[in-house]
Amino acid sequence: MVGKTRLKYLACTVVLCALGLQTFPRLARTQNTTPVPKVDYQKDIQPILEKNCYSCHSSGQQMSGLRLDDRAAFLAGGANGKIVVPGKSADSTLYKRVAGVGGLTRMPFGGQPLAPAEIELIRVWIDQGAEIPESAAASYAPSMAAKKHWGFIAPVLPPIPAVAHKTWVRNPIDSFVLARLEKEGLTPSPRADRVTLLRRLSLDLIGLPPTPAEVDAFLADRSPNAYEKQVDRLLNSPHYGERWGRIWLDAARYADSNGYEKDQPRSVWFYRDWVINSLNHDMPYNEFIIEQIAGDLLPHATQDQIVATGFLRNSMINEEGGIDPEQFRMEAMFDRMDAIGKGILGLTIQCAQCHNHKFDPLKQAEYYSMFAFINAANDANIPVYTPQEETRREEVFRKTRQIEALLQQQHPAWKEDMARWEEQVTTGQPDWTVMHPAIDDLSTGGQKYIEQPDGSFICQGYAPPKSSVKLTVKTDVQNITAFRLELLTDQRLPLSGPGRSFQGMTALTEFKVQAAPADAPTKVVNLKFAKATTDFEQPVMPLTPVFDDKSGRERVTGPVEFAIDDKDETAWGIDAGPGLRNQSRKAVFTLAEPVSFPHGTILTVSLVQNHGGGEESNNLGRFRLSFTNTLGATADPLPKEVRDILAIPAAQRIPVQVQRVFSYWRTTVPDWKAANDQIAELWRDYPEGASQLVLSTRDTPRETHILTRGDFLHPTTLVQPGVPAFLYPLPQDDSWKDGQPTRLTFGRWLASRKS
Repeated sequence: MVGKTRLKYLACTVVLCALGLQTFPRLARTQNTTPVPKVDYQKDIQPILEKNCYSCHSSGQQMSGLRLDDRAAFLAGGANGKIVVPGKSADSTLYKRVAGVGGLTRMPFGGQPLAPAEIELIRVWIDQGAEIPESAAASYAPSMAAKKHWGFIAPVLPPIPAVAHKTWVRNPIDSFVLARLEKEGLTPSPRADRVTLLRRLSLDLIGLPPTPAEVDAFLADRSPNAYEKQVDRLLNSPHYGERWGRIWLDAARYADSNGYEKDQPRSVWFYRDWVINSLNHDMPYNEFIIEQIAGDLLPHATQDQIVATGFLRNSMINEEGGIDPEQFRMEAMFDRMDAIGKGILGLTIQCAQCHNHKFDPLKQAEYYSMFAFINAANDANIPVYTPQEETRREEVFRKTRQIEALLQQQHPAWKEDMARWEEQVTTGQPDWTVMHPAIDDLSTGGQKYIEQPDGSFICQGYAPPKSSVKLTVKTDVQNITAFRLELLTDQRLPLSGPGRSFQGMTALTEFKVQAAPADAPTKVVNLKFAKATTDFEQPVMPLTPVFDDKSGRERVTGPVEFAIDDKDETAWGIDAGPGLRNQSRKAVFTLAEPVSFPHGTILTVSLVQNHGGGEESNNLGRFRLSFTNTLGATADPLPKEVRDILAIPAAQRIPVQVQRVFSYWRTTVPDWKAANDQIAELWRDYPEGASQLVLSTRDTPRETHILTRGDFLHPTTLVQPGVPAFLYPLPQDDSWKDGQPTRLTFGRWLASRKS
């Protein structure tokens, strides 16, 4: 019995030691006399650190100031002192962190704990002296091969070679050409005749042959700088940007349609023109790159700088039915990374999407650290305007400000009057209960309804021309009197929505609700509505031809009552016209009789959207459903933007917010009807504009993880924004936000001479 007990005791000790828990060190010393094999840093320890630690603690990650990818930095430790005490694993922070002992938070953060065998290797290595050989080349530090490879060495001007026939040389490049010819014993070809020379020059710079008149002018010009004048003429030609812009547009994946099976057209020619104009205006290369990566983050970003981010929006968009939007968002992200790698870095970085690069010194973790910069952005769609349209817009804004300033001047007490109005409209609002319904997948027509944290749904993927989605929820609230439908803007929708049409508009054909007792779900009743109210009543408008469904029926959009009239030809519309249409809207549908069941109610809301046609959708883009048991509930007449501003204490509002409230309030003052009509007439001249796909910064950045074999369904270690260690570190400048580098930091790094 004693022998068996001792063996069990010894077995437990071995297991605990393998877990890195030295509970019985005395017994282990007396019982295990087998020498522990020497742990090799490069063979045993470095691969563990590379896999689990370098994604945060390397030169490219800017994390905590602690680097494990550099021998001297590793042994020196971080701001809190040494992390390895040779010969004393129990006193070493590195061991305590990975083992989760000593009251310290276990590392790696956001990742799986190290395997027991890996923890034991680290313990033994430290106890054996924590030796790191001088020859150890950390995987995340630039290897000697990377340092010597010409592709990773900043270019410098070489000395101009000496040549024998100096009179042939007209510029430094000629010296290099002639030096090689003389080395090979060759002589230069005869000078081309003037016609051939002009033809070559013209094709090279603008991609077009010279006209007969241009040839004659060149032949007639016998001045010494005749050729230089032709160079200047061609460089100043608008065709120069078109010729050379094509090369960049190919690298940027520019296309005028979305790709995949649907291959719908897209309006992105503003980005194409931005590239052409940038070349024609001789934009510096660093600005050219920075604006395409992060133009929207530049101080006081202009329309052109925001349009430039279309570089990263040229990826294909899949609008087929039944797709997973996140899958194809990730496919687009991988394509954007490939464009950055090939177009800017000159590297085929897509290999590191799945694994460490086999040939270049790029690690998978570094790939996803760069990925994190653009993963923190939203795919947005904005209205854009030509210079002529911009002039018209500014005129509308200027004259509107003049009229409003005159009203304020003529009525010195406007602030007090507006404050009294605010007191009246901030009370008496119904209490709304946000619904969190389940979606009937068979009713979606292939469109994806993705619930957001605020209880709203955003619609993505395929946009069917017609659908009647059903949303079901159970509630114990009694005596429900009305339902509210909020249509919400979102950067991810066309022109920010709130709909999915090409103008960001939508049309709701019918709003229907069924109710059933929770304890008798088959006893369904169709609820009847007494009325519908909204914050915007659109006049009756015929559908544009793009929504033609070939039925021959005259279909229209108009006031909110159209959504409860049981007619398939009519729909509630929200189009307020150019410059005013892309706003959040709301409608309240009041029941003829309150609905209530003693044991709860099952509600099924049907949103009938039959005002699309052909391949064009007119669907809701982002919406939220609520109900109330308040009697007499109607739609809040205040726009959402104004209501949000009123929620801010008056003393904390900035001038632009005060002016926005005034712009709405003045429309409610009867005595100002003439001024309001004058402003409304001005806005009829507001231009339609076009659309452009761009990037915009998210309020909350997405987390970025290393993906197993590049599969977005299998994330592993969390990574922070960073850059490859074998290149120049990120610049420490004003682009950082909350202690973290931003997409602007990344853009400046890409364009840096040091990179």
